Amino acid sequence: MEEDYTTQKLLTLRKLTRTAGDIINGQMQEYIASLAPLFRPRGIFGEHIQGSGKEIVKGSEQAFKELKALYENIATVAPFYLPRELNSPLMQMTSSIELAPWEYRHIATSDGATRTITVTSPFKSMVTYAGYSLRQLKELLANRNRNDGELQQFVLHYLAMHIVISRQPGLINILNTLHYPLASCQLPGFGALPVIYITSSISTSLPPNAVVIESTELSGKDAFEELINVEDVAKLGDPFKDRLAAALETGQEKPSLQ
Repeated sequence: MEEDYTTQKLLTLRKLTRTAGDIINGQMQEYIASLAPLFRPRGIFGEHIQGSGKEIVKGSEQAFKELKALYENIATVAPFYLPRELNSPLMQMTSSIELAPWEYRHIATSDGATRTITVTSPFKSMVTYAGYSLRQLKELLANRNRNDGELQQFVLHYLAMHIVISRQPGLINILNTLHYPLASCQLPGFGALPVIYITSSISTSLPPNAVVIESTELSGKDAFEELINVEDVAKLGDPFKDRLAAALETGQEKPSLQ
């Protein structure tokens, strides 16, 4: 292993990562559960989504137009190839939220050895509506006998969440202040579908490839978990406090010389 990464350092960082992860992921789950009502699709699209009772929502017409535009650009091409027509009201959509671990493939190369490893980012999670995880969507896309109606529901739930979040900057600001920023990305194999994720202000990273390869050889598994960047803890700030302090400093009147 490289000099900076002794076996003892690796074990220490792994222990610190799991200790911090218990706290970070526990709070992440708690915050998302508390804010879950803000993720309700019908709270943005109103009666454009089927549901019990009337729900008149200001701006719902524009929100639905935005959904249709995204759908036509994303759902009708690879890898989905769904019909272009999208009529209102849509079928009832779930509003329950679930979090799933963020994983990705990493090709580690060192001293002629190469391994493809599944890496987990321990303080980062995908945010989806319950029953519509990315893993389930991947399985559905791989199924040649899939039902287009079921696939359409998956795509609509991802597009709806993207719009629900983008139309509520207050939700994003709350989570930023709590040190759990929300963001969107696109992933290989899913076209331009926006995938929402939540992460922590405390970051994690991979050690050198030689360390990763040796660790997986010892464990016998092609899997590795990123390690905490401990220095991030000392850098934690309060965004509201920083913003307020900057505003006060800018607006502070200079004392009069008279």
